[in-house]
Amino acid sequence: MAKLLIRTIPFILILLVVSCAQPQGTLPEYNQQLSIEEQKIQNQLFADSWLKTYIDVSETGLNILFNAVDLCKEEDQIFGIGVDIATRYDGPEAIRSELTKALLLSDEITVVATGINTPARNAGLKAGDKIIEINSFAAPYGIDANAEFYKTIRESNDKKHKLLINRNGQDLVINVQSKKRCRFGYYVDLDNNTFNAFADGNYIALSLRMAKWLAQDELGIALVFAHELGHNANRHVDDKKTNMQAGAGIGLLLDMIARTQGVQTDFMNMGANMGAMSYSIDYENEADYLSVYAIAMSGYKIDDAANFWRRFAVEVPGSIYSKGGSHPSTSERYVRIEKTIKEVYGKINNGEKILPN
Repeated sequence: MAKLLIRTIPFILILLVVSCAQPQGTLPEYNQQLSIEEQKIQNQLFADSWLKTYIDVSETGLNILFNAVDLCKEEDQIFGIGVDIATRYDGPEAIRSELTKALLLSDEITVVATGINTPARNAGLKAGDKIIEINSFAAPYGIDANAEFYKTIRESNDKKHKLLINRNGQDLVINVQSKKRCRFGYYVDLDNNTFNAFADGNYIALSLRMAKWLAQDELGIALVFAHELGHNANRHVDDKKTNMQAGAGIGLLLDMIARTQGVQTDFMNMGANMGAMSYSIDYENEADYLSVYAIAMSGYKIDDAANFWRRFAVEVPGSIYSKGGSHPSTSERYVRIEKTIKEVYGKINNGEKILPN
């Protein structure tokens, strides 16, 4: 009986498919090859959109990393000139060939961005420049060129660099003085669905959707980038890891005590989560506080900084009343940043250096 039932299942499924209602219209003939070509066009459009957003983040980020360097600890400062560079081997793999086409990349180093107020921008470097020589030596070339270039600049410390560049087929010499900046890197991922930004202790990351929305506002990218810089500069990630380990240790001790009584518990994971969340809102408030100083140090007008959180509340209304989570409510953030703006202007009016208390 079971074998007979198994044999009849395929026939039942075929009958089900045949008996289902079907579209009645006659569609134009579909060409699979044309669809493949259209996929290429759409992927190029997506890559172009990502690139525009990434350059916006890079220009703003480089500006803040250089001009807010005093917020970073001495060990988190490195020398740089303020260029974002690429070869055909760089960029997200899913759109790398499209980026190579858009930026005319090759094995040579191409300047992608120079920041708003950086040594490179002030010396005259421009996006699209090809770097041929550094201090009369051939510039790095090929798959490791990016890392080798930054290493050369970083290890030369405070030095004026003589760069031979090619701009639109013409060779030019540009002298640029290296300068201290915060060491942290940055990137924009390809996630066009998630509204997120975070810092991991080494990088500042923005989702593509978040970065696109931020780019609509003059202060958007600057304020969020500066906020994440505040997390990295004050070692919040390390603090959270320490708190998580402490919570896990206490939880493990409780688990061991419970097991002596024959009870299975999972206090270790519970303690780790509780530890990781400890002071989370306080860390966010501190990063907000530092962000106002960072953008002020970087030349931005801070008057509208608090209003950013009103705009954010419209986009994410659940943040207006958020309580007990990992982030303060947007209403709290607005009120606190208003106070910070007054504090910064007080220091400017008194002729004091713009540094947080």
